[in-house]
Amino acid sequence: MNILLTGATGFIGSHLVNRLVKEGHKVTCIVRKTSNIEDLKKLNVTIFMADLRDTESLTNLPNNIDIVYHLAAYGIFSATSEKIYKEMIETNVQATINLFLAIIKKNPKLKKFIHFSSLAAVGFQRGTVIDNNTEPRPDTLYGESKYQGEISQKKLAQSYKIPLVIIRPSLVYGKNDFTSDFLKSVRLIKKGIFPTFGNGKNLMSPVIFVDDLIEICIRFMKSEKVGTFICANDEKFTINYFVETISEKLSKKRGSIKIPVWFGSISIYPIEILFKLINKTAPLNSRRIKDLSVDRLFKDIHKDLDEAINYHPTTNLKEGVDIVVDWYKENKLI
Repeated sequence: MNILLTGATGFIGSHLVNRLVKEGHKVTCIVRKTSNIEDLKKLNVTIFMADLRDTESLTNLPNNIDIVYHLAAYGIFSATSEKIYKEMIETNVQATINLFLAIIKKNPKLKKFIHFSSLAAVGFQRGTVIDNNTEPRPDTLYGESKYQGEISQKKLAQSYKIPLVIIRPSLVYGKNDFTSDFLKSVRLIKKGIFPTFGNGKNLMSPVIFVDDLIEICIRFMKSEKVGTFICANDEKFTINYFVETISEKLSKKRGSIKIPVWFGSISIYPIEILFKLINKTAPLNSRRIKDLSVDRLFKDIHKDLDEAINYHPTTNLKEGVDIVVDWYKENKLI
């Protein structure tokens, strides 16, 4: 099939483009002029230079596209400034609209548009058991921008009668990861300073190994199913187990420091104020600290994926950590 892909130079996109090429699909990658395309040049793909925020740059898109994978996005999870929120809206909402309209103009019979959102669009929702039918209540500016992107895509897909799949990945980890929160966590655990707020016995948000996520992407391309899907492994584990699993792989006796929630919230407050005054994003905030100290509950994630594409993530945390930590070491990232 003829595939159009955005975000091909990113962590997840690099895995997806390699899988698509391996399967023999003809892939066109939209990239910005500022992107590092050295790895893409090694593949049998067509490189289309454009900025999704600039409609003029999208006027000459191919007219033979079957499937669109839209992964390109911008976001800082803990962002609180209006400036960054505006930038996220420009990329995660308006640029997404620009792409959809430009591709439909040339490809009115597009077979499917697969849009990457985020679990952040749902919001933390303390005390709620989350599934694919949970009404989104984003509680971060990043999450709000991703949710608004979903809304715009649904309206366009309905208006133009284009099959739409929205993927909401949880925290993704795996090889070729140079910047993710998972890598940051591993680095902190290696130093023995990963902050655990409370006793660490609360269930944390699920994660997903990148290979599992790519398999989901491929299966949705080949399936007639549409809809919105949380993509995560439904393995339930505590923050303590998360830290212990990574610590064991690193041969580290103690990877975290326990911090009372009240102390963390009080300590972070002046830092929040300072960052706000200089219009910067604090690495953590008091609300996030409270969120990290309570259970996050999900249900039917695997069930819904099984029904839609006869597949669900299979890589558990220990298996994934064994692979990715070895890769981090090989590439001198830790």
